[in-house]
Amino acid sequence: MKDLSISALTANFGALPIVLLSILILILPFYFIWGAQTINKGIFSIYHNLLYFIIAVVLGSFLHELLHAIGFIIFGKISVTKIKIGIKWKYIAPFAHCKIAVKAKIYLIALLLPAIVLGIIPAFIALILGIGWLMIYGIVFTILAGGDLLVLWLIRKVNSNQMVQDHPTRCGCYVI
Repeated sequence: MKDLSISALTANFGALPIVLLSILILILPFYFIWGAQTINKGIFSIYHNLLYFIIAVVLGSFLHELLHAIGFIIFGKISVTKIKIGIKWKYIAPFAHCKIAVKAKIYLIALLLPAIVLGIIPAFIALILGIGWLMIYGIVFTILAGGDLLVLWLIRKVNSNQMVQDHPTRCGCYVI
């Protein structure tokens, strides 16, 4: 078994380059198409609705983990009983953990689902429609998926049909 996992702290700091790149990839086209004024309006809108934005981020954090679980259940055809969802109270962080080994391609789908659904899709819609607050929302949830994107980088060379086991306490997996 090969351990391709990292601590949550390492995931948060190690994801920084990925996060910065994500912000540039998302914000630059928006800026060139819609301008700084639209971004400023989005920031202003969030500032005046800060409580709603905080609630959206907190609920979105739980939805993020639920999307990981949904990825395992739908794409991996894993029973709900084989998925553990909870909160690591020490860090006040929700988590989703698949208790059984799956093919790496299923793990990748489950890993990327929250970034796509909560980050990239809203940012893409914002880019098309020129909605500043939605672009910021998409960026925030892409940032929150930074650890997942770092794990994606760690397992990039694993064969898609190789079996992997989600690590029970760290970010990443064991390659079986």
